[in-house]
Amino acid sequence: MFLKMKHTLKAAAFTALVSVVGVAGAQDSDPAEMVNQAAATATETAALMSDRFADITTFMDATVEAQIASLDIPAGSVSVVKDGEIIFAKAYGFTDREKKIPATADGTLFRPGSISKLFTWTAVMQQVEEGKLDLKTDVNQYLKTFQIPATFDEPITLEHILTHTAGFEEGAFGFLLTDDIANTLPLREAMAKYIPRRLNKPGEYSAYSNYATALAGLIVENVSGIPFNEYIKQKIFDPLSMNNSSFEEPLPADLNEKMAVGYKRKMGVWDAKKFEIIASFGPAGALSSTATDMAKFMIAHLNNGELNGNRILAEETAKLMHSNLFTPDDRISSMAHGFYEKFINGRRLIGHGGDTTLFHSNLMIDKEANLGLYVSFMGDTGGQARGAILDLFYDHYFPVDETTPEAPDDFKDRAADYAGTYKFWRHNQSTLEKAFAMLGSGIQVAPTEDNTLFIAGFGAPRQFVEIDKDLFIEVDGSQRIAFGRDDNGMVQDMYLDSMTFMSASRAPAAESPLFKTMLPALAVLFFLTVWTGWIYRRKEYKTMMPNERAAIRFSMATSGVTLLFVISLVVIISQHQSNLLFNIPGSFKMAILLPDLAAILTIGMVYHMIKCWTDGYWRLGRRIHYTLVSLAGVFMVWFYYYWNVYGVQLMA
Repeated sequence: MFLKMKHTLKAAAFTALVSVVGVAGAQDSDPAEMVNQAAATATETAALMSDRFADITTFMDATVEAQIASLDIPAGSVSVVKDGEIIFAKAYGFTDREKKIPATADGTLFRPGSISKLFTWTAVMQQVEEGKLDLKTDVNQYLKTFQIPATFDEPITLEHILTHTAGFEEGAFGFLLTDDIANTLPLREAMAKYIPRRLNKPGEYSAYSNYATALAGLIVENVSGIPFNEYIKQKIFDPLSMNNSSFEEPLPADLNEKMAVGYKRKMGVWDAKKFEIIASFGPAGALSSTATDMAKFMIAHLNNGELNGNRILAEETAKLMHSNLFTPDDRISSMAHGFYEKFINGRRLIGHGGDTTLFHSNLMIDKEANLGLYVSFMGDTGGQARGAILDLFYDHYFPVDETTPEAPDDFKDRAADYAGTYKFWRHNQSTLEKAFAMLGSGIQVAPTEDNTLFIAGFGAPRQFVEIDKDLFIEVDGSQRIAFGRDDNGMVQDMYLDSMTFMSASRAPAAESPLFKTMLPALAVLFFLTVWTGWIYRRKEYKTMMPNERAAIRFSMATSGVTLLFVISLVVIISQHQSNLLFNIPGSFKMAILLPDLAAILTIGMVYHMIKCWTDGYWRLGRRIHYTLVSLAGVFMVWFYYYWNVYGVQLMA
């Protein structure tokens, strides 16, 4: 039961070779013969490792082209490094579809997104090496024109920033991305203006933070005295001869002509999009680069900071950077010093993924195998391809036999402890962005009849079997999930092996499907009955007493404003979609004022709800209906407040 087998003849041959070597090594022999034997073994092992990748071109072409065809991806770029050399580098698709310019691995720039953070972390470690930064010092000591508010007694340090445990809420709406450089701010001004609220004490939970990374970039700029983009060029790009890479936005003219045009499907055809600009938060994701340049960066880190005699980090600094720094549970993956850890087929990888609205990328290095893989794909489905390529690569070149253990017979007695809805700490709590959480369902955990946990909400739904106290492994897979308990011993937190940079905790009851979906839908239904009832009984309206007519007007106005708000949001979001990240359209700013008006009108409706009972408006059935509509209005007043939907909150 729950068996997963992956093997190849190469893996079997390698195992057989190791077995023969082991037996031979156990025989009696003189020291010289043992040395010669060890040298021969090393040579054979190196040859076998070399042979392992003899089909790299055939494998990568077939794998990447299959992903591109099946996922409808317009372009992609890949590089693989081994033992200090680029063993594969190729781009697929076009740099510009209209001009029919083919993409190339060394001449076409893609957007690696958050892989940019690895360059920022490398810059931080360079300044640590020079003695200008200390990882355990309050970051406020490195800020010149503003300070991070002291929400908690514990200060935020660079160790917290490197591990995404600073405790910041998320923020991006209307300022993280743009397609117009005029809408950006200098790094220093952006960091001062967009300081996010702090939700947790530093070091308590991991919550991926673009702001914290950009802040680290500003700190590098402050202590080095060199503007961040220029610093990266001088201290990383130039030493590594990464001549087709830049954090500048827009790109310099010589690189701009090499930049891949980003495409998305529109009305069934590929539609060219503008260059995405992340300048206000540049250190978190502004990089543009080629596959071969990214290969140089991978080789430098695999060599512990050196490439072709040029060093970007001292060996001991690089080893420190690659070492683990934070994990909520020692049984799952950790955060290193900026790199995050990932295990595939039992092998430890460190690296980073990256996403913009147009590009989806992944960079992972395997230090034990002296191996690195970089992929970048364009299009909405590129995110699926970047993960699939990595898994397929390791299944092909480093296959393993995996057996999922049997579920404990007594698990059903404690399965209910884990059931419920969990929410990532990477969320917004204080602004309108909080409302976007309504679009997701969170992470759903439920017991199954197979004595496992069914977990959905990140990636494809999967079942997980218990292998230790509060520790589970994916059925027919290797991903682990650990749970944490509160001071009362109740299961409270969830930690994903594949996302060590994002912890989750139980979602508040107010964000359960009942309060987030069912009751709002019921309220809208009641508001609809107000208008259908008026259409049916509109002739009676003229015969009503003045107070009765006023009551009807308040209910119709409240219902109408709410319905208009719902319709407006659907239309605006469907029209603007991801562009809402770029800027807030005027139509949205107008629509968001409707909840404020609805709240005011609800006060009048509640007043008449009381009067209809004290003054005897209408018959009993109509009074009950009016009361239910009024309560629906009151619920929506709370609902708007909880999700920060009032226009006054947006204007604040």
